[in-house]
Amino acid sequence: MRVSFNWLKDYVDIRISPQSLADKLTMAGLEVTSMTKHEADTIMEIEVTPNRTDCLSIIGIAREVAAITDKKLKIPKSTSSRGRSVLSVPIQIQEKDLCRRYIGCVIKNIEVRPSPAWLIQRLEAMGIRAVNNIVDITNFCLLEFGQPLHAFDLDKLEGRRIIVRPAEESEQIVTIDGLQRNLDRSVLVIADKASPRAIAGIMGGKNSEVSETTTSILLESAFFDALNIHNTSRKLGLASQSSYRFERGVDWAGVSEGALRAIELIKKLARPSKGRSRKVLIGKLIDKRPVAARGRAKTKAVKPGQINKVRLRYAKVAEALGVEISPAYIKEALRKLQFAIVRRSKEAITVAVPSFRNDISREADLIEEVTRLYGYDNIPLSLARLAPNLSSAGGLELTSETTYNAVREILASLGLNEIMTYSLISRQALRKLGAPYETLTIKNPLSYEQEILRPSLLVGMLNSIVTNINRKNTNLKLFELSRVYIKESGRPESTELCIGIAGKKDDNWMKKSGEYCFFDLKGIVETLLRKLGIEDFRFAEEDFPVFVSGRSSALVFSGEKSSAFGFLGEVKKEVLERFDINTAVYVCSLQLSKLLSRIRREKRFVPLVRFPSIERDVSLIVPQEVNAEQIVSIINNIGRELVTKVTLFDQYFGEQIPSGSRGLSFSIKYCSKERTLTAQEVDKLHLEVRQALNKELKSQVR
Repeated sequence: MRVSFNWLKDYVDIRISPQSLADKLTMAGLEVTSMTKHEADTIMEIEVTPNRTDCLSIIGIAREVAAITDKKLKIPKSTSSRGRSVLSVPIQIQEKDLCRRYIGCVIKNIEVRPSPAWLIQRLEAMGIRAVNNIVDITNFCLLEFGQPLHAFDLDKLEGRRIIVRPAEESEQIVTIDGLQRNLDRSVLVIADKASPRAIAGIMGGKNSEVSETTTSILLESAFFDALNIHNTSRKLGLASQSSYRFERGVDWAGVSEGALRAIELIKKLARPSKGRSRKVLIGKLIDKRPVAARGRAKTKAVKPGQINKVRLRYAKVAEALGVEISPAYIKEALRKLQFAIVRRSKEAITVAVPSFRNDISREADLIEEVTRLYGYDNIPLSLARLAPNLSSAGGLELTSETTYNAVREILASLGLNEIMTYSLISRQALRKLGAPYETLTIKNPLSYEQEILRPSLLVGMLNSIVTNINRKNTNLKLFELSRVYIKESGRPESTELCIGIAGKKDDNWMKKSGEYCFFDLKGIVETLLRKLGIEDFRFAEEDFPVFVSGRSSALVFSGEKSSAFGFLGEVKKEVLERFDINTAVYVCSLQLSKLLSRIRREKRFVPLVRFPSIERDVSLIVPQEVNAEQIVSIINNIGRELVTKVTLFDQYFGEQIPSGSRGLSFSIKYCSKERTLTAQEVDKLHLEVRQALNKELKSQVR
């Protein structure tokens, strides 16, 4: 929300600097993200959360400023005009649920001309181009009160009537931006006897816009259904200042306030300069209310301009904040925010909620309002008491949250940086992976970029990698631990860990480092699992749609035939190209929910072996489809407890190696915990190992 500092001063006596005001607003929950100079004014960009629709106006922000600076709010009062009944036009509302209130007023004998300098200055400061006095007044009132208005050229309305109805199938309208829009039954339109004249709540039509020849207008102020406006805006790819407010919800009472304010300004700024009568003629204000304001029918003794009543207990404020706030301060804070106290006792108060605060419905909401004015910075920080469960393994109770924090600490100690990405992604982004996923779709997404819940963290990881590469960050070791969502019969939500590495390692003064490879990632994963106390896992060769064939692996538990709990590999080049990545990327994904029951964080002392070890090497020629894991497994089975370590130290392809085979060399360490082994014992065992490899894998000793 763009806010003019000078305009705010029209409603509140501000005696502090723009920077001080920005700090106070931020601490009250309205974050000022930036400030810029505009001539003699200061423009503040304020981050307004979706629930605070009352702050999508200058007066809404002024209300907050008056409350936090303890100043009086000066709202311009508009004189109520009965108007002339003979000037009114019929208004018919066919879709009562989509248009709960519609105010129409005929205004005649106006002169359309450029706006005065002060009005142009206000609009330009807010980033809106001035058009003419009538259009500028509707824009001014929209910014001032947050209530969208629209002016129709009355002489262009056939039959001089207004019909609020659904568009007909294949009906069309040319909007004031000059583009033709194709409509259907889901689109609500404002029509005359012949055709649509505006898309309700979004934009007017070219066939009824106000021009220099206009002398009579119909002023519209309405309350449209937020969801319908949102869906229509998305369907037509058309957004406006009006739709931005309607789809978030406008103030029921503000519908009439905005109309009366506009009528007052039109009487002053559109008075004819020539002709017999120099008086603007105002018609009767037609106020159609097919559906009552929400909350009024259910709540007794609620006055106009209020929507419901909420009770607040003083003890609950102290319980929630951990600090005592006096009842007198609580009552004064709510009064400043224009909550009317309708009942009070020693333990609690009941307040009537103003119509512009449709986000307030329960006690917790009122506690938040008191807290904002009290100041978050005035609430003392305190650490929660930790009561260790000394009966559990490792001294602390092992929960999913403590485990996830341990995972973060381990990865951070390995030099990885944690990232956080959006849970909502676009279908197009997911298609870039080229892998099939069953997805959960959002029924009412805010944009095409946030239409499905992510079934995998890979999209966010690859987007983060390309963002860093574009900013010249070439040494990337990233991880994200968060929720993913898969469409299935059971629980669709689970926790996943994604690790991604890419680019070039940092050089040092001794040597130049190379680029990351698959085994760098494999080492990170092995270290993580072993630090979590998981030893019974193995890497199984398996291809995945996202990875280069032969350069990927599944993570499975040893001795189990169940599905894998993770996978890792090098991302395919065609996938990387879809994300505009031009360097090799290696990623790993782990389903942490499958690991929780196997994690053992307790530390056990293992004494050092007192007896010396003996090493022997074995060089083999094996078929290429035989992997190193198979060889290591056979060596361990034959050597049993006397084989303490097996290391692959060489792979060879050459003239001496037959086609379709490869040479692998291993170092085997033999050692006993009870005695010193003799060379004869080791030689005998080593021979058994070679014979077993030859028998089971058809290997040849080089």
